[in-house]
Amino acid sequence: MSDVVILGAGPAGLTLGCYLAKAGISSVILEKAHHPRPHVGESLMPSTVRVFREIDFLPIMEAAEFPRSGGIVYHPRGRKSTPIAYAEFPQDGVDQAYTYHVDRSKFDMLLLKHAESLGCQIVQGATAREVLFDEAACVTGVRVAVAGQEIVVPARIVVDAAGRGTRLGRQLELRRDHPVFDQFGLHAWFFDVDRGKRNTADYTHIFFIPELRGWAWQAPINSEITSLGLVADKGIYQESGLSVEDFFTKALGHNAALAKATRGAKRLNDLKGEVNYSYQLEQVCGNGWIAIGDAARFIDPIFSSGVGAAMHMARFAAERIQAALESGDVSRATFLPYEDKVLTDAAIWDDFIRLFYRLLPSFTHVVESPRHRLAVLQLIQGEVHSDSYAPILDEMRSLVTSVERADDHELRGELMEFPRR
Repeated sequence: MSDVVILGAGPAGLTLGCYLAKAGISSVILEKAHHPRPHVGESLMPSTVRVFREIDFLPIMEAAEFPRSGGIVYHPRGRKSTPIAYAEFPQDGVDQAYTYHVDRSKFDMLLLKHAESLGCQIVQGATAREVLFDEAACVTGVRVAVAGQEIVVPARIVVDAAGRGTRLGRQLELRRDHPVFDQFGLHAWFFDVDRGKRNTADYTHIFFIPELRGWAWQAPINSEITSLGLVADKGIYQESGLSVEDFFTKALGHNAALAKATRGAKRLNDLKGEVNYSYQLEQVCGNGWIAIGDAARFIDPIFSSGVGAAMHMARFAAERIQAALESGDVSRATFLPYEDKVLTDAAIWDDFIRLFYRLLPSFTHVVESPRHRLAVLQLIQGEVHSDSYAPILDEMRSLVTSVERADDHELRGELMEFPRR
């Protein structure tokens, strides 16, 4: 019997496997696909550097020569752009002024090989059919389809890191769609994108598109290829009557800076879509199980926070799993500190993105404030600190309220409504 069976060999599952291996805990990672596999999420936030260092992966990232990212530039519609250089914000465990833009197929493969080198047993082409429980509702293992047959893999703890498939969330009927947000994403790679000023050409660029209740990103993949993506409200797309291709092309013109950047762009692969954008499990742990990364929640990770948030969830989950195995108590009670943090962070993030989408300038307002810039950077990369997030949300909420109450406010036209589902 393995100590831990992890469902999914994405960044969350592989990071967890690395932490566990370094703690001397054996794990089997089951992945239904075969790496390398394409995946969206190319720009990494600085907080990932801390994790890379802790699991001894940072030298591999450096050797891979991924394009470096020195910061983020926000492009509100009709207003001055706001750059944030990572060098402005020293953070514990992050001693470099840059992060990385990655081809996720290459990045995930490197992380998989690293997890194997640390001792993780990884089985690709293995689909988890069912997580098995005993009469006391405690996990006993996983029924897996692999190589044309079904087998049972026993385990003391099962971790759902299977992404938006939410294996346990669906099996236990814990998955709930977000009551307000119904976003979807489109993305592809392009040649000949104008990356702007030399000093920010390697930055991640974020373009606000209020008409679509959304935003777009621009991130280098290498010296020639640039990733472009769009996140928009699904209802607006459906009401447009446009094809996916035409909707994406038209969206590029809704922000002047984005239109300029993509004027001569040539797409080199098909548009890919991301649906089921925002949801959360009612609980993210139980007797003998934990859900991490997108398998636990996916609440519109604006500004490429998804990978970083997933890795930090894996980091904390590893601590609780180690405590559970050392004590011999793998009950839900042992994992509750993990759940409390995940659900608390999710609630804060939910407040943040509601304010963000309600009035996009409310975000640039706090970003431009020297008093809030570091806390904003921590928040958008998934690091929620109770002593720093409240002033940010209060300031955003105050601006939203003032605009709502004044019909003649200059930002009145920027207010957005989200219909409940």
